[in-house]
Amino acid sequence: MVRSKEAIVKLLRHLVLLGLALLLLAACAPTTTVQDNILPTLVSVTVRQDVIVLQGRYFGAPGETSYVVIGADSSGQGGFRIPDVREWSPNRIVVGAPNGVGVGFALVVVDGVRSNALPSNR
Repeated sequence: MVRSKEAIVKLLRHLVLLGLALLLLAACAPTTTVQDNILPTLVSVTVRQDVIVLQGRYFGAPGETSYVVIGADSSGQGGFRIPDVREWSPNRIVVGAPNGVGVGFALVVVDGVRSNALPSNR
């Protein structure tokens, strides 16, 4: 079957319009973004005889750049990095309570990002 030149031009116009409509729809579709700026959040610090329990959110997993600091000032500066990590989950961390750290603030550093600081009163 032989089509006329006009029919072919009409078909091409429809295909171009359909392509433009699909392009417009694709441009309006929602996009998915991964949020990577979530900050670790410290909610509570409980000091017991031999351990300090830190509760919060977004603690991730322990590692070279994730740790607990005790005895910092209220802005999170200073303090002592606690090497005795006994438990670490995304919402709860338990560390050994070192002698002589004194009164100060506790904070969690996750992949190099500091949480808020809360009083530890050790």
